[in-house]
Amino acid sequence: MKKIVLVTSIIIVTFVTSLSFGGTTITGSYGYFTVPTPKTDSKGYININTGYIFSPGNFYLSFNAVPINNLEISAAKEVLTYQNSGGMKYTPYILGAKYTFYGSGGSLNAALGIQFEFVDKEVGLPGIPITIYGVVSESAGKLGNISTGLGYTLGINAGYNINFMLGLEKAIIGNQLYFIGEFTNFSVRQGYGLPWNVNRGIFNAGLLLKLNKLISFKLVGYDLFDHFITVSLGGELRLKGF
Repeated sequence: MKKIVLVTSIIIVTFVTSLSFGGTTITGSYGYFTVPTPKTDSKGYININTGYIFSPGNFYLSFNAVPINNLEISAAKEVLTYQNSGGMKYTPYILGAKYTFYGSGGSLNAALGIQFEFVDKEVGLPGIPITIYGVVSESAGKLGNISTGLGYTLGINAGYNINFMLGLEKAIIGNQLYFIGEFTNFSVRQGYGLPWNVNRGIFNAGLLLKLNKLISFKLVGYDLFDHFITVSLGGELRLKGF
């Protein structure tokens, strides 16, 4: 009885305090927070994700869809609530695609992906940032599921071009509550510390609550090892679209 009460309490607290995104991330692709995983959802499913970023106070909207087996298309946008918010002036429209060429949700999966970032001409970039990447995930037993990836950004004179990614998903309570963390040099904030002008490591971590097959939630803390820390709250809805 005590165990049931404890688990129920944790789920309720997590539900109230972690209204964040599930499988879809702020970049649109199925994954952690900004790092994609090689997994794709089942054919015909659409994931719609929205939430609130507390600093400086913006909303985000993203989605992904699987039109055919193992192929995912995605889109995302961080919506500024007011101009020059915390130094932000513009955020890109993000479009992407990802194909899982090995595995189908088992212990070992691998995928290739591409992401386009369409930015306002006033930003002054000499082109459209286009990132191609590969990512692999494998079950590491009690440690959890680990994803590693490597990408390359084309189309701009970037401060850096090579992107690295590392993600971890560890079950805490059954198949419902998980710890999720990621380490990358690809900026978490599309528009605040843009990925083409920042060259440093970024660690993001939080809790994932899989309420059921249609709804999941996250509590997300961004850039925890550096001077800039922010939190986002939101929710994701998974629907059978076609």
